[in-house]
Amino acid sequence: MNETVLLYNFKDERLKSVRAAALPLKIRTRVVDKSELNQLIGALAGIKGFEPCDEDFTENGFDDEMLVMSGFTGEKMNALIQSLYRHGLGRIDLKAVVTAVNVSWNSVELYKAVKADHEEMAKRRGAES
Repeated sequence: MNETVLLYNFKDERLKSVRAAALPLKIRTRVVDKSELNQLIGALAGIKGFEPCDEDFTENGFDDEMLVMSGFTGEKMNALIQSLYRHGLGRIDLKAVVTAVNVSWNSVELYKAVKADHEEMAKRRGAES
């Protein structure tokens, strides 16, 4: 399976920087439009067996940047994260890897889970300080 990065809400220079970071690693990037937020993650990532649905997403969705990696080895994931830093993107708080569980979620479901995990980890870091 080819590595694919799903990109949510990256704009202008930040989007160009993500693409520039992924290109030398031969990682495919796919910008997910708000109208596609109801699509299953598997369909967005191009995973066999997951077909796109015809219905557009018409709710509000979310505005946070989120990066979702599909088909990555640990080594390739680390290479991408290092490349993102080299291209000046800094920390991207909401990152996820496509798993056997979340592959059948839509983007909003994944966003809510990733956001909740991020907030919980931030709370724990604050408690440890």
